[in-house]
Amino acid sequence: MFKEEKDPDKIIKKIVEKLSSHKETSSHARHIPANTCKDIGLKVTLLEDLDKDLQDLVLTIHHAFMHTFTNTVAIKITENHKGVAMVIVHRAK
Repeated sequence: MFKEEKDPDKIIKKIVEKLSSHKETSSHARHIPANTCKDIGLKVTLLEDLDKDLQDLVLTIHHAFMHTFTNTVAIKITENHKGVAMVIVHRAK
């Protein structure tokens, strides 16, 4: 991703420092906006700039998952191309 850059090691170091900083990210699940990702050196292409129909499909799936996480005890869902899913749930102690 950075082999064509003038100083790839410097760029990579900055990215790693920013993304691994608990002070700046607080949580693994924290949203990092595209402009912030670009500012720290990540190469970002916005889906809406490429394919609006695909963006709509991706957002539909995202919203369905967010509703599921909000209204159930599911905390992680993984599904393969055959429709086989693994759902991890939060268990109260």
